Amino acid sequence: MRLPPGAARTRSPRGRSRAAAVLVAAMLVAAVLSGLSPVAPAAPAHADAGQVCRVAFAVTTGGDGLHNDSLETVTLGGAAFLFEDWNGDGADDTPPKPFHQGGTGDRPHTTFTWNAHLSPCVPASALLDGFTFHHLTTAPNWEADNWDLKALRIVDRDSGFVYVDRPPSGALLHRFYKNSDQTWNTNEGRPDTDTDGDGLTDRIELLGIPRPDGTRDTWLPEHDADPCRKTIAVEIDWLDDGQDSDRPSAGALAEARHMFDSAPVNPAGLCPYGPTPRPGIQLLTDESTAIRVTAAERRRYLFIEGADGRTDFDRYRAGNFADVRNGFFFYSLWGYQYSDSGSSGHSHAGGRSTDFIVTLGSWGDTSDRVQSGTFVHELGHALGLSHGGGDDVNHKPNYLSVMSYTYQLIGVPDLSAWEAAVGRMGDDVDADIWSDTVRSVSSIDYSREKLADLRLARLVESRGVGAGTDLLAAWRDEKLVQRVGDASKGIDWNWSSRGAADPDPSHEVGVSLMSWTQVCVSPEDPAGSQDGLDSPRDPADMPFGNRIVTGPDDQCSTPALNGDTQVQPPGFRYPGKDQTLSGFDDWEAISFPIGVSPDAGAPAPETHEPELTEEEGERIVSDLVDALVASVAPAASPSPRWGYAYMDQATAPLNVETALNPTFQWTTGRLDASTAGHRATVRRTGTGAYEVRLPDVASPTGVAHTTAYRTLYRGRTCSVVGQEPSGPDEVIRVACFDHAGAPVDWWFTVFFAAPADGEAPYATVRYNPPGGAGDLAPVRNDGTFNSAGGVNHVRHEGTGRYTAVLKGAPYAADRGYVQVTAYGSGTPARCHQEGTAAAGGDALEVTVGCYAIGEDSTPRRINSPWVLSFVEGAGLHRDASAPAAYVTTTGDVGDPQVDTRRSYSADGETPTVSRLGAGWYRVAYTGIGKLGDSAQVSSLSPGRYCHLGNINSHSAPPKLLVDVYCHSAAGTGADARFGIAYLRAP
Repeated sequence: MRLPPGAARTRSPRGRSRAAAVLVAAMLVAAVLSGLSPVAPAAPAHADAGQVCRVAFAVTTGGDGLHNDSLETVTLGGAAFLFEDWNGDGADDTPPKPFHQGGTGDRPHTTFTWNAHLSPCVPASALLDGFTFHHLTTAPNWEADNWDLKALRIVDRDSGFVYVDRPPSGALLHRFYKNSDQTWNTNEGRPDTDTDGDGLTDRIELLGIPRPDGTRDTWLPEHDADPCRKTIAVEIDWLDDGQDSDRPSAGALAEARHMFDSAPVNPAGLCPYGPTPRPGIQLLTDESTAIRVTAAERRRYLFIEGADGRTDFDRYRAGNFADVRNGFFFYSLWGYQYSDSGSSGHSHAGGRSTDFIVTLGSWGDTSDRVQSGTFVHELGHALGLSHGGGDDVNHKPNYLSVMSYTYQLIGVPDLSAWEAAVGRMGDDVDADIWSDTVRSVSSIDYSREKLADLRLARLVESRGVGAGTDLLAAWRDEKLVQRVGDASKGIDWNWSSRGAADPDPSHEVGVSLMSWTQVCVSPEDPAGSQDGLDSPRDPADMPFGNRIVTGPDDQCSTPALNGDTQVQPPGFRYPGKDQTLSGFDDWEAISFPIGVSPDAGAPAPETHEPELTEEEGERIVSDLVDALVASVAPAASPSPRWGYAYMDQATAPLNVETALNPTFQWTTGRLDASTAGHRATVRRTGTGAYEVRLPDVASPTGVAHTTAYRTLYRGRTCSVVGQEPSGPDEVIRVACFDHAGAPVDWWFTVFFAAPADGEAPYATVRYNPPGGAGDLAPVRNDGTFNSAGGVNHVRHEGTGRYTAVLKGAPYAADRGYVQVTAYGSGTPARCHQEGTAAAGGDALEVTVGCYAIGEDSTPRRINSPWVLSFVEGAGLHRDASAPAAYVTTTGDVGDPQVDTRRSYSADGETPTVSRLGAGWYRVAYTGIGKLGDSAQVSSLSPGRYCHLGNINSHSAPPKLLVDVYCHSAAGTGADARFGIAYLRAP
């Protein structure tokens, strides 16, 4: 605390102070005996902040009382108190005198109250050396006044602060004699005061740390250490090789200081040194030394021992951290890495509970938030916190703290702030903006309240976790999908109601919320001979990233093979639903293991889990961001909304609503008797430009696809320009081009579906950033949906090359169908799927390629927006009530085969595929055809494009023949792999 202007800090040793007090008392006595007053009388002054002026002494005698003729003086900081009723007659005297004499009557076991003041007032720092009492009697020895001081209370009459409170006890505070023990100080036999209980005494915070040579390390007082507000002082050193430095950023340390400054920790009730400080903790960071090292030394593991048995960390600490600071400062070294783990840091470095390291030098992301979160995480361990607060259970949904890996690198999000931020954002937001936005609505913090304990076998959804504010609670459901919810409301733990908690307080559910941490097999190969996870997973277990974890039974069933690590053997059962997750209040529990604190020297809590690695941290942050985006993603419709039409009016009059063939169209609007008679129409708005109106399927969400039809000779291409609801109808804008890329009037089929509830894995993506360039990770717009509860990402891999990532274990089976269509009004393009692959057991990666439309001899990639639909085990609309099919070809394009893994028919039939000519194929079904049907077609061969040639379900129903024509980039017939999505009315 900074003292008031003009107030000097008391720096005298206690012995010197006592000697001065005795001298002052002797001078006062001499003055009194000569009838002189040593100071000019002054009216009692009221103290300014940081000063001592008016006090009340409550003096209690013991068995021997105090004679009336004895003279008592009290000094503070060398200044004598002026007693206002110095003779003890009950009336204030003018002038006051620097002693008390009278009114005590030698009465034993009696309390006397003496009001006194200082003039001038003295700095409150004088309290560090205590109040000095001096006793003088002039009586002959045989009548000497030896008296007992039994109890003492000294109270500031301005602030009410109690400077000394020594109630009666079995022993005397002091026995005064005529010829000895005449002087006593309130600090005698007592340790220095620690007003705020932070382990740093008031003397240390106000004057500094004493050195052996009698000087002091004055960094703490020079940086306004506050003896009435808990203070944590951390010295920070870092490695610097002249090119790269591990110094923490100013922004990161400012965030950390702000976190502690805002802590819900009350200061001392009243402060003797000035105004009562505000709540919070004062975090003082001494950015001390850039430790000069070579590039090789900087990258060397800090915990590798040298020939002398010491680690680099030990040597750096010994050479840069002053011994005098041991026990008063925490020590933090920032470096490149401490071991081959690549983790973010380590607490209790060198076996000292107050030492910790931050090793982000080897990380790619060293943003302010990553640095600040890691710094306070490791400091939290030094303050006695574990990954679960009071236990080491990480990722608990009822523990909202930066000590949990869930929040270490990003902070704890505020859901209201998040929803407000999303409301200000547009569609197709760049990947970095999502993470930045989440960080902007999040705060690094320790947990501020103990949330409800969670008994996993008996979770009451209506109770949630019981937070007082709408912070974010994060957990994984039984399908291992990352979910988020409002910590102040009910929580749908098993996601049975798409996030709506069961309001019935008597209803309990059992969910193994930590099953994703119950690892059975990991890819780490002790022999170093294998990379990746190679063990076949037992169906009872579940995939999670590159690990195999327990399923709902919480028991491992998969044996490790091919060099994988058997974390737990088959038959091992984790606690699972049998455990209770405990809430914890960090701020209430932190300890101060320094100085005079009772926690000093106490063993630090053991942390059995290794610290966070960059790879794991990136996954945690990505999953959390994804879950937040998913929480505001479009919801599925409770009932199907879809339709299709054959646009057979290629040369319809301009800007005239024109009816389409009523036979080859259908929408779910026909299921309602009031709209069953409505039919699709088209408005041609220009050459090759159309607006198709599908009746009664309007939706704020969904995607449309189109395929050129009757393309027998030279290739035609149609793409979706856009779509939007118009009253009850959905309007889809389509543009068609010839083989050279010029607009052309042409026929096509068009399809639209809004996401609806269902069991089949289903996903859509509308990728529409400016110019078709840039990553969208995740994608959020009204044309993007993920039935697994996750989100979809798009990586722009290069010109005209994209990877769509559909996140969720159901997609990882890689058994579905993908339809891709170019989108938007930019440069004409053809886009299609070029391959699929499972990713990590919980996602599917779809390669998308886009190409220019022109008479190029070789395919020419260009950037373009596009839309994608994925479905498995249902039609392209995901409507289980409507028979449908899809087929994908594989193998030699000259002799194509059905890819049965990625083909489906509602009646279970596998069709046949035959090649009729160059680029001409026929797919035949025997039992699913129905008049009035439709189809979407897509090439699967890079640079080739395919379209619908003919669809025949009328010649011999229910037989179905679908002809497909494929073309080269130049527009000539060419063999290719392809896919067909067949649609028909129920």
